Amino acid sequence: MSTDDAIIIEAHDRASRDLQLEEATRLLSEKAKDRGILITRYSFRSFTATLSSGVEYGLIQELDLL
Repeated sequence: MSTDDAIIIEAHDRASRDLQLEEATRLLSEKAKDRGILITRYSFRSFTATLSSGVEYGLIQELDLL
């Protein structure tokens, strides 16, 4: 599921998680003009990938809320 600048990821296993995270960062990278990407982990299966002005352009930052 996605909004303009956020993609919600619900993974059932490691392989699907990795594929979904790669696809989310690819899609967001195409939109990122002056922001970086923030990946937030809420649980072992639940993540969001968002464009963030708090992350330098061209970088991907991870936030683990476990």
